Amino acid sequence: MRHDYLPSLQNMDAIPLSALNSAQLPEAGIYVLYEGSTPVYVGRTGKMKARLKQHGYKNSNHFSASFAFILAKKSALAKGVDCNRNRKELAADPGFGFKEAKYAVSCMSFRYVAIIDPIEQTLFEVYAALELNTEHNSFDSH
Repeated sequence: MRHDYLPSLQNMDAIPLSALNSAQLPEAGIYVLYEGSTPVYVGRTGKMKARLKQHGYKNSNHFSASFAFILAKKSALAKGVDCNRNRKELAADPGFGFKEAKYAVSCMSFRYVAIIDPIEQTLFEVYAALELNTEHNSFDSH
């Protein structure tokens, strides 16, 4: 794994997700979502622009907007909502807050680094999540 990935990622200006359509992005790589200046989630993809759009798109489902689903579940659990249901049922429940979580994600910004090799992507995703201490990367299966 190259040693310049993390500094490269940290030194670039954050791009608002709302400016995604005009952004020139690599096809594959690692992205970090930010709430203000705080890194909150690291992801990897082979289709950068499409993947980032899915995270906050209002019509994305519980699979394509997985980060929003994570946020909604944490919030719902904190409010005492019963989350012992499948993902589809939870996402459809207005009390779960999935729609609101997708909107919150759409207001975030991101940084990225181009990485084509899937093994390097996997290794760097974990490394970046640990180094940046992103609170929403647990690497649990869904």
